[in-house]
Amino acid sequence: MAIEHLARTAYATLPWKNGRGETDEIYLSPQGGSREDFEVRISSAPIIEDGAFSSFPGAERVITLIEGEELELDFGQSKHRLLPFAPFRFDTGLAPVGRPVKGPVRVFNVMASRRHWHHVGQQVLAGSDSHAVPPGDLVVIFAISGSWNLDTTTRGALRLAERDTVVLRQEAAALLASDGGRKARALVLRLRSAIAFEEGL
Repeated sequence: MAIEHLARTAYATLPWKNGRGETDEIYLSPQGGSREDFEVRISSAPIIEDGAFSSFPGAERVITLIEGEELELDFGQSKHRLLPFAPFRFDTGLAPVGRPVKGPVRVFNVMASRRHWHHVGQQVLAGSDSHAVPPGDLVVIFAISGSWNLDTTTRGALRLAERDTVVLRQEAAALLASDGGRKARALVLRLRSAIAFEEGL
């Protein structure tokens, strides 16, 4: 399927792998996969107190702060200051301690197994201009705030309500905020198949 529109109202709320919180599970690939064995997993979770992230060895995570002011990620020998709308990639087998610095926060996560996928780009779009989304092996679009119109090649127009997600495979699209003006934001992440990445295709 080239286009999957995942509505916020259909997300499943599950306990964290380590039992320290809850997460909205948005997308899991392949069909029949699990949190222990996946190619791609997309989720969103609130973090209200200090706590260790769950470990997912063999996967890379891109995490984006979508609510709140700051989240400190403590890896032991290093720390990263996660600020709003600034995607950050790390080896999720490291399981850092997350510390919300100025009150509760919420994050959006895209995890990908290195055996199958490589993160090759992530950006946050803002404003009322139209944004071209070139086709790719796998492209994730998440409406952080505001609603958005997504014009796709094969399916036509889709409307993304706030916090909806779309997954595209080899599908070109154009993205335009339908309300919120410059306050509307959308996250676009691109993944490339491990085979194509390693062969330089």
